[in-house]
Amino acid sequence: MKSNSNRISRREEVNELFEQLGKVLDQRIEALLIGGAAMLELRLKDITKDIDVVCRDEADKSRLLEAAKSLGFQIVGPEKRHARLGVNRLAVKGERNLDIFAGRISYDFGLSESMWQRAVRSRSFGNLVIRDASLGDIFIMKLIANRPGDAPDCAALFLAELDFDAVYEEIEAQYRKPGELEQKIWITYIDEGIGRLEENYRVQVPIAERVSELADEYRERLYRELAGRNRQVDS
Repeated sequence: MKSNSNRISRREEVNELFEQLGKVLDQRIEALLIGGAAMLELRLKDITKDIDVVCRDEADKSRLLEAAKSLGFQIVGPEKRHARLGVNRLAVKGERNLDIFAGRISYDFGLSESMWQRAVRSRSFGNLVIRDASLGDIFIMKLIANRPGDAPDCAALFLAELDFDAVYEEIEAQYRKPGELEQKIWITYIDEGIGRLEENYRVQVPIAERVSELADEYRERLYRELAGRNRQVDS
């Protein structure tokens, strides 16, 4: 049954889409449900436009995009609001978006094994198996994305008694993992997002200071690296 709105306001609508995708997929795919659709499923949000899922690899992402295309979705490039996110193809039908990621979510912030294991439950829709992301992991990704509607979603998640120790552990682990320094700019997005959340909603995020320390460290490291490159060019 379809909603009269261009937005999704019932969990059943998301599950109906997953059922359709599971029927047309020719092999089993597992994906993590994040974002507004996950919050809708957990009854922390009343309406959403985007259904965001993270596949484990590019092959599964391609299969899921093809399945969506067979259901009448158009495959298009990302919009301006996706600038911070590692999504290069969207499946769009009317005003609804199926945003499909493959491992990488924002720069080198990606789907970790701990995020996968923290999923609150797993549901099967034919050949499509969906895991619902934990609230803490949704919170992190909402802070990074900074799309319209992400700030109030973060506020709703904040009130849902998050495990902030687990949230910080995930952030620090992803920041500390090996990789190019520029690819860790997402730590500044989280720092900025927490700042906006505290200012606009008059809350105190328990990990704010520790996240700020990581973001400051990133900026200092980046400054030193860029300064070193400039010296090499001038010499």
